[in-house]
Amino acid sequence: MPNKKHRLSVKTIIANVVRDMGLDDVSFHYDSMIEWAAEAEVFIGSYETYERIECEVDVENYRAELPCGFYKLISLKIGDKYPEMTNRDFRLFYNASNNLSQIQDGGEFKFSLDNHYIHFSNYKSGKAGMAYLAVPTDEDGFPYILNTHEPAVVAYIMWKMKTIDYIRGEVPLHVYQTLERRWLRLCAQTRGNDTMPDNKELEYASAVWKQLVPPPTQLDVFSNMPTFQNRY
Repeated sequence: MPNKKHRLSVKTIIANVVRDMGLDDVSFHYDSMIEWAAEAEVFIGSYETYERIECEVDVENYRAELPCGFYKLISLKIGDKYPEMTNRDFRLFYNASNNLSQIQDGGEFKFSLDNHYIHFSNYKSGKAGMAYLAVPTDEDGFPYILNTHEPAVVAYIMWKMKTIDYIRGEVPLHVYQTLERRWLRLCAQTRGNDTMPDNKELEYASAVWKQLVPPPTQLDVFSNMPTFQNRY
């Protein structure tokens, strides 16, 4: 099986688009191509698309900035406690508080995600551990693309570029629809390949299934034994 964790720079993806479309100048669309590549990875949406990262964040004045490349939170930990996420309108206050301008110092930790920050209740400053899924990026902050996702991401960028020409009336409908169908087919195929279990995962699933199936009884064995009567 191919190495699912091998990643390519988005610059390589853009170079492939330039080659396949015969473009002479992409300076006008360069930033858009980077955004489209990240969009395609999100639409593919398999677990392999992202990296699982564990780190510590600094909490100051009841909030901590989310790391670069953050996509989805898995878990949060403060000491030996796991705070609960809340979507209450007043997230820093409790019903027992007589003064809404005064934040309680004790009680249960809660947090919320808003505007690229984690907001905490009852935790003004310190360290917090977090596990999250992230979009892997290079030293320039550009996203990395899985090598197995390359055809689908290239197809998405080509379709998006021709969408602009289609809206302008410069590309016929059948060309636009062909590119769209190609992207959708490669997206589904790539997602399916990512979620397909490997040999070890298949062996583990087989072992779990065998544990769920009860072993045959002596009567079952005797009833299924081949005899002259049930053969002929």
